[in-house]
Amino acid sequence: MDVESYIQEAIFEEKEQHRHFYQLVWDNFIEDGFVITDEEGHEIDAVIKAVSLQNLLGEFIYRLYDEVNEIGYEDVLEHLQNLGYGEDDIIKYCEGNEEIDVDDDFEITLKNALDYTTEISADKMLEEFSAEDIFDFMFTSSYDFEQDFTFEFDDYEEMQSFIDSNQEQLDNYKEEYPSVLNWIECGMIC
Repeated sequence: MDVESYIQEAIFEEKEQHRHFYQLVWDNFIEDGFVITDEEGHEIDAVIKAVSLQNLLGEFIYRLYDEVNEIGYEDVLEHLQNLGYGEDDIIKYCEGNEEIDVDDDFEITLKNALDYTTEISADKMLEEFSAEDIFDFMFTSSYDFEQDFTFEFDDYEEMQSFIDSNQEQLDNYKEEYPSVLNWIECGMIC
C-alpha cells in the first residue's frame, strides 16, 4: 500500500467527524510541498506530519471540551510499523533532521520527532490559514452538530460552505472560548 492511501485510510478516516479537517489541511500541505507522499524516502516524514494533525486537533478538543488528547508517539510507531518501518529506519530519519533531538532512548527520540513535527505543522497551518479560520475548521470538525440538527459533510468544500453560512455563530464561539483562539494565535504549542 502506498503511503498516501495508508494516511487517508488508517490515519485520517479513524474518526469520520474529523476527516474533512484533516483532508483540507493535508491537501494544502501537499499543494505547498510541505508534505511529499509520492516519492520514495518521504514516508516517515508524511506519517509523522499526518499524526501531528491528529495531535493538534486532539489538543484543540482538550482545550475546548476538556477531553484527553490521546494522540502520541505510540500512534506514529504503530503506523510506521504497519508500513514496514522499524526503529532503525525511524532513528535514521531523526538523525537526518538536525532539528530533532536524538536521544539514546528510542521512545524519547520518537516523542521529540512528533513534538518538533507538530510544532512545524502548526506553524505551516498558520501560514496557510488565519487563526480564526483554523478555529472554525477545528470547531466545525469536532462539534456535535446533532445537538442542534443533523448535518453531515460529504467533503471539506461542504464543510467550508457550512462555515461560511454560520460565521456569526462561530464568531460567538470564539468569544466564548478566547483562550482557545489565543492558543491558536500563539502557535498551538501542545
